[in-house]
Amino acid sequence: MEGYLYDYKDAIKARDSNKLLCIRLETSLACNARCEYCFRDSGKPAENEMPYEELKEIVNQAKKLGAKSVVIIGGGEPTIYPHFRELVEHIHSLKMVPVVITNNQKTTKELAEFLFKNNVSVMIKLDSLRDDIQDILTGVKGSGKKIKEGLENLLNAGYRNTKKVKLSGSFVTNKLNIDEVPTIWRFCRDRNMFPNMEIMTPNGRARNHMDWIPNRKEIMDLRYKLLEIDQKEYGYTWVPYMPLTGAGCRQLEYSLCITVEGYARPCAAVLITNLNVRPSNKNGMTLAEVIKDPFIQKARNAWKQLDGKCGKCEYRETYCVGCRGIAFTYALREGKTPFDAIVSEDPYCAKDEKIDISEEKKYDLRC
Repeated sequence: MEGYLYDYKDAIKARDSNKLLCIRLETSLACNARCEYCFRDSGKPAENEMPYEELKEIVNQAKKLGAKSVVIIGGGEPTIYPHFRELVEHIHSLKMVPVVITNNQKTTKELAEFLFKNNVSVMIKLDSLRDDIQDILTGVKGSGKKIKEGLENLLNAGYRNTKKVKLSGSFVTNKLNIDEVPTIWRFCRDRNMFPNMEIMTPNGRARNHMDWIPNRKEIMDLRYKLLEIDQKEYGYTWVPYMPLTGAGCRQLEYSLCITVEGYARPCAAVLITNLNVRPSNKNGMTLAEVIKDPFIQKARNAWKQLDGKCGKCEYRETYCVGCRGIAFTYALREGKTPFDAIVSEDPYCAKDEKIDISEEKKYDLRC
């Protein structure tokens, strides 16, 4: 999807020149949903959220560092943020691509038209096509129906037939929906939507549902099933080992995630809170300074020091460095320091003997 992911060659170039290709920006933890897997425990605004002018300044800094897009991940629900439209228009005015991650319950026809007019790429929550399951996962009765209505509004606003992929369905894979993932995958492919498969991890409210988290074999088998679907039905083929299924993810090399409180992280799932970038704080760092921080530098260059299977993988210099967020989370739980956790082996890597090494060069990325 345009503005959400970048080719590994561009990622490496940005990494080695201390530049950015995008940032992921939280606006507020206020949310109209209570997703059972939310790693940010979103719902109510945080006590010390950055005001709009500070968010705007951070966007400006990202632009100066070469960023081509801003992914508005909310923390909570971006579309209910009071300055949401101002922020979108500001990003668009800088000739950057606004990318909005939304639970899609507030996407009216008018809002869908606004998003399309401002060249916004939109990633919607699509955990299930079954309303009862979606309502359980979202924590809001009736959310499944509203999500589908919002999607129809987006498709009718112009997202149905864009030349570049501008729409995505995002689903957090867990024990309640794992059987439905192939159906969701086809649903997205049939509508020119990027299927964004994530894996439920033990952070935030997900800690209340540890029994919902799939094991490695379940995820591995699912990835091979999705690869088979793409090869046979859509003419796509891709390396099945990568953490973001169907596409590579090297975002921590070319991106930063900025939290509502003003902390910078290599990506949203690497939960560190010691790099303050608030423009109003006299001790705050600029994004240019953050990129040079020792921890961020280790994250951006993790491919050189990866542990275990990840460190031996031939794809670490091209498509994949594993999911650093998942690796970081599980390594911290094992007692490792943040500096060691960021280069730990990805416990969900699906690489095994199923693919003949001699055939691997035929794979490419289809985002």
